[in-house]
Amino acid sequence: MRQFATYVRVAPSVRAFGARRRPPRPGLSVCLRLVGLVALVGLMAMPMTTPSAPAGDAPPPEALVARMRAAFAQLDDYACRLVERSFKRADEFSESDYSFKKPHLIKLVGRAGRSRGAVVVLGQDGKPSLRKNGFPVPTFLAREDLRDFARSDFGSLIEEITQMIASGAAATVAAQGDAYALALTRGCVTRRYLVDARLSLPIELREAADGAPVSLTEWRDLRLNVGLTEAVFRP
Repeated sequence: MRQFATYVRVAPSVRAFGARRRPPRPGLSVCLRLVGLVALVGLMAMPMTTPSAPAGDAPPPEALVARMRAAFAQLDDYACRLVERSFKRADEFSESDYSFKKPHLIKLVGRAGRSRGAVVVLGQDGKPSLRKNGFPVPTFLAREDLRDFARSDFGSLIEEITQMIASGAAATVAAQGDAYALALTRGCVTRRYLVDARLSLPIELREAADGAPVSLTEWRDLRLNVGLTEAVFRP
């Protein structure tokens, strides 16, 4: 996802041991019994960890995109913490609260980094507005960024992926833990989407050019169908 430039850029414990007297050295048989007992107790005390459920066999790119489209169709709204970082400059980082409601209401509230103090809204009239530190910013100063903002929701993202595959972008899917990594390459540019296997929605996007990282977008703390009202999307 393109970051919103200039205005709304969306980046042991220590245990003390007391001194103790050493007890008399036990015989060999006692030592062996103690070793066995300690080993058994140690095994019983070890925490039982359950690895994350694997994503399973990776589906073809078109099938994964179809799952994503079906998942989005089941949504009425969603909210998340949107974290964006550009690798061109060290300070190009932003963290924002992002909300979406169908048919196409969007609100972004900048919390940290370059987007701090910004409020961007796409309301009922379909026209995006931007305020920075409480003051309105003329649309013409951020026209391109606002155009990208209007297409920043999952639905628009899925359509963009569909168009890239249809236009001939090389597409591959690989299982990665409890997610699928969908890579789209066109020319020297590669976009790598990490799609949650259970939700069938993106949680990360990495873009690279000639193998060098360009940007990173993360959708954290994703909450689906939370009952957002239209009042949330007021400027």
